[in-house]
Amino acid sequence: MRLVTGIGLAAVAVGCSGKAHFAAPRSPSSNPYVASLAYAKCLRAHGVPHPDPDRHGDFSLTPAQERQLRTVPAKQRDAAMKTCFHKLAGLNNEPLSNRAHRRAIKVLLELKRCLHGFGFEVGKPIVQNMSFGRARFGFDGPGGAPSARRTRAEHVCETRVDMARKLSRIIAEDRRATHPGGF
Repeated sequence: MRLVTGIGLAAVAVGCSGKAHFAAPRSPSSNPYVASLAYAKCLRAHGVPHPDPDRHGDFSLTPAQERQLRTVPAKQRDAAMKTCFHKLAGLNNEPLSNRAHRRAIKVLLELKRCLHGFGFEVGKPIVQNMSFGRARFGFDGPGGAPSARRTRAEHVCETRVDMARKLSRIIAEDRRATHPGGF
C-alpha cells in the first residue's frame, strides 16, 4: 500500500522520564495539544524520533518524517507506543466511524484528481483505522520512493486540497460525535 500521509490522533501531558517521581501521578490531559505533546516527548525519550503535534494536537507526518520513524526497529517503536500511550488516555481514541471514513475518502479523491492533473496516477483511496486511536490515509498500489517531481506534485496537491486541515476536521468532528459531552 502506498500512503501519501499518515495522520494520527494527538494528545499530551507531562514529558516522559525514566526517573522515579514521588509526587502523585498526574491524570492524562484531555487537552489534545497537551496530551499529544507529552506523547511525542515520551516517544522521543524512548528513542523514537517523533515530531511534535500541531496546535490542535494532530500529528501530520511528512514522508521524510515517516521514513525517519521507520529507521527505528518496529519492535522498539511498538514498545515505545505501548509505554507512552497512557499520555493519550484522556482523549477519545476510538476508531474512526464509517461516516468519517467516507468523508475522508472524498478528500483523498480530490487529492487523486489533483495528482492526475500533474500526470500521476494513484490507486484506490484508503482510510485505515490503526492501533492506539491512529488512522492512516493514502492510496493502495505500489510503494517505493517517489521521484522528486512526484513528491513536489504531492506537496502542491496536498496544499491545494487543504488535505491536512480537512482530515483533521473530519477526525475532530468524529471524535466529538462519539463523545458529545467531552471527557
